[in-house]
Amino acid sequence: MTKRSLFLCPIVLIATLSSATAHAIIVVCDELSITRDGTAFFNDPFNDGMPPPSAPNFASGTSTSYSVTGTIPSDAESGGSLLLDTANGAITTNADGTQRQSLILTLLTSATGGATQIGTGNTFAETGVFNLTTPPGPQYSTYGIRLSDSLAGVTHQVLQLGVEFDPTTGKDNISYLFQNFDAHTITLLGSTAFAPPAGANGIRMNLARSDTTNDDVVASFSFLSGGSVVGNPFTFSTPGLAFQVDDFVRGQILVSEAVPEPGSLGLLACGLTCIAVLSHQRRRR
Repeated sequence: MTKRSLFLCPIVLIATLSSATAHAIIVVCDELSITRDGTAFFNDPFNDGMPPPSAPNFASGTSTSYSVTGTIPSDAESGGSLLLDTANGAITTNADGTQRQSLILTLLTSATGGATQIGTGNTFAETGVFNLTTPPGPQYSTYGIRLSDSLAGVTHQVLQLGVEFDPTTGKDNISYLFQNFDAHTITLLGSTAFAPPAGANGIRMNLARSDTTNDDVVASFSFLSGGSVVGNPFTFSTPGLAFQVDDFVRGQILVSEAVPEPGSLGLLACGLTCIAVLSHQRRRR
């Protein structure tokens, strides 16, 4: 290895590490709530200092918890807010095979019926409230809420509403997606520009089924300022369909980012090799 190559090695390593972490996303969630059949079902204002997997009881008094994909630090919940960082996520795979680094919280509602199931016979609404965050580039990143039929590590379908950075356009959007893990497809149900009005510091996202005679789940969102709605709420015109395989859904919170491209990982390996060579030469001297 030449002196010029050795000189460039630290530069390559620094650039690689910088590009690999530039798209990390950190989000604050203020609340997750679910109504069922028009009445309170579950509410977590993240104010008891006990982060997931700990969860408040259902409105009925029955205990529950979250399943966590990734990890939640013990100090992540404080003062009515839950800090979610993709650095604490795990490698996941989308329906189309794309890998993501994701932190996912799944509320463990029943999958076998009863008073704690969100099922085919229920109307419901899942609502997530987040501090307003603009997803960073240059790679894909997103945060939002989902409805999933995940059970024992198997997922058939997911409805996902989130704020995302789209690396194809270089812009931030709010998108409604349907992931079909059986067909290995992702369908864009709707997308609109991420354009918060002046003074907005929060966003409320909602996935709702209002009629048990069909499986339509309608996605909507509104921007908030100090907890009050600012600007015009937005509702996507095309609904997603729940219960296409299973007769239950579970509410989720998602924070996710793209996994670094193989080229970046190769450069990182090159940089680490450079450090090893430099260290070896120092020892020889």
